[in-house]
Amino acid sequence: MKSKLNIKNIFKNNYQFIFSFIILFVILLVSINPTPYINATLKGISIWADIVLPSLFCFFIFTTLLMNFGSTPKIFDFLNKPFEKLYNTKKVGGYIFAMSFFAGYPVGAKLISEFYNNKTITINEAHRLISYCSTSGPMFILGSLASTLFNNFNLGIVIMLSHFISALLNGLIYRKFEIKPELLKEKVFTQTTQEIKKESLNDIMHNTIISSLMVGGYIALCFTLLEIIFNLGVLTPLSTLLENVFNLDGAIFQSIFKGIIEVTNGCVSLSSINISLKTISIILTGLLSFGGLSIHLQTNMFLSKCNVKYKFFLLTKITHTILAVILSIFFSQILL
Repeated sequence: MKSKLNIKNIFKNNYQFIFSFIILFVILLVSINPTPYINATLKGISIWADIVLPSLFCFFIFTTLLMNFGSTPKIFDFLNKPFEKLYNTKKVGGYIFAMSFFAGYPVGAKLISEFYNNKTITINEAHRLISYCSTSGPMFILGSLASTLFNNFNLGIVIMLSHFISALLNGLIYRKFEIKPELLKEKVFTQTTQEIKKESLNDIMHNTIISSLMVGGYIALCFTLLEIIFNLGVLTPLSTLLENVFNLDGAIFQSIFKGIIEVTNGCVSLSSINISLKTISIILTGLLSFGGLSIHLQTNMFLSKCNVKYKFFLLTKITHTILAVILSIFFSQILL
């Protein structure tokens, strides 16, 4: 028993040492040549301010107001009832999916967190909901991607159909998911004993501003992280290897990696590469459905408040991505 604990402690100490060394190295790197990293941070903030904030801010406020009125389940009964039967998520499943559909990341996770803390849903329902209520929105897919970046509306239709249908199919995979009672921590139950507290408009505005700023912070961080990785040339050997193995332009793999860190950055990078529209649709669908590190950090910020573990969310995004890519292959053959 002692040997196991010692091995664990050694691993933990080494991990902390390596991580600390990397952080100190990054600080030194940024200090020596700050200009590219400042520009990357400003680019991330600019994208947040121009694209993300205008839609998120309003949805954050209005969805919270709806919850305060207590009318959300009744208004959306026409969606909630079939979603309850299909996905085993009572009362608000249809509403959360609809809001995630219209607003995009990370509104679904925010609503799941709030409904859980208001005792509307259980911890098991929170897990089931995140499997199909974590999506992008049509404003980004049809507007920013299809029309602005690629100037092809049909491309947006392929991505939308693949992305949202796969999300609904993904929810069916996890409809019977339950946490074993012995794995539930005591704090899960203490949260559900709290009284439902209605927020004032000032509270709603304050919480919305904080949440919106944190989303922007994660986007800026991921843009800076990408700049550091590419400036160090870490991906060059890997990109060359994949280029030789798959006989594809190495820029494609670099764009995919950018998208895995920050979706918008990867999409912009992909738009400058000369490849077939069908291939673009498959890659974009995969990136959008996975979400990228930036969206994962934003989502986990809310899910941590309702005890949904990140590893479970990661698993749901992997299955969502696989389903979405398969569907995009099918739809791209028909529509592109």
